[in-house]
Amino acid sequence: MGYVGKPADSTSGVSLGYTIDFTNPAAVAWYQGMLENVLKMGASAIKADFGESIDTGATYRGATAALYGHLFPLLYQRAVWEVTHEVRGENIEWARSGWAGSQRYPVHWGGDSPCTYDDLAGTLCGGLHLGLSGFGFWSHDVPGFYGIPKFMETRPSPELYIRWTQVGVFSPHMRYHGSTPREPWEYPSVSDLARHWLRLRYALLPYLLTQAKQCCGSGYPMFRSLVIEWPDDAAVWGVSDEYMLGDAFLVCPVLRSSGERDVYLPAAKWVDFWNGGIITGPQRLPNVKSPLSRLPLYVRYGSSVEFAEPVQYTDRLPNACRFSILFDEGYRGFDRCELKSMINL
Repeated sequence: MGYVGKPADSTSGVSLGYTIDFTNPAAVAWYQGMLENVLKMGASAIKADFGESIDTGATYRGATAALYGHLFPLLYQRAVWEVTHEVRGENIEWARSGWAGSQRYPVHWGGDSPCTYDDLAGTLCGGLHLGLSGFGFWSHDVPGFYGIPKFMETRPSPELYIRWTQVGVFSPHMRYHGSTPREPWEYPSVSDLARHWLRLRYALLPYLLTQAKQCCGSGYPMFRSLVIEWPDDAAVWGVSDEYMLGDAFLVCPVLRSSGERDVYLPAAKWVDFWNGGIITGPQRLPNVKSPLSRLPLYVRYGSSVEFAEPVQYTDRLPNACRFSILFDEGYRGFDRCELKSMINL
């Protein structure tokens, strides 16, 4: 039937379980038909995992194996995206690999990173580079995928769990995922703190949805390297551990167990999210210390950000109470604003 690559010899496809030939329209229809059944049963989205490997010893209908090795993730993700859009009316999937054009079929995530501070830093750098490559949306596994030193046994530390959660809260899309349990109640020493951060995530949904719509129209990534907005500032070309989330938030993740980091504020007027202080860039703030309940977070002066009262699940968002906060001299800090009572962070 030609639904998979034609084996070239007796060993072809053995290690990979063969490769669907998405250059064959009949194979695409067959695969989409199986996904259609799952989507009609109630699945909201499909995880288009892997995609980076094919059986290079096989032959394919519409491309050489050398070319199909590049095309495979693109055609694979397109098939998943199209059937999801047709059945659910949603323009989304959850994909790992990619090639030129894959940005049309979001969302992509950063793959299987180890659970360490160094790999949180590497994940950030990779996400920023993806945004510079034309991908508007991006995500990552919180708090990393596999344990060190024992892949399926070692859990991330509670501190890393929260630090990576903070980055997830300020990412376009967020999910907990890994080789060991990731639910907040599995980390009882920090579960209350995780809950508060997740409530902030739900409060941010109106802002995130607005920025996502703008992203689709402008082509700008939501998870945004500073060099996009300040290309003439030589200092930001070396910054891979800070980012803009949309137009308003400058996020500076904590990447050390000490809770310290240097912060660089580009040329703009900034409001400290926590204390309401106003700082004018460009300037460097050395050794900024943040307790586990905080990370250095700044908002562009004059931004009016819409928030929502946190809900239990997104179906309730349309009926949630909404309010806006103007970040200027009138903003007196998180502890004295409407968010505090809702989040209790």
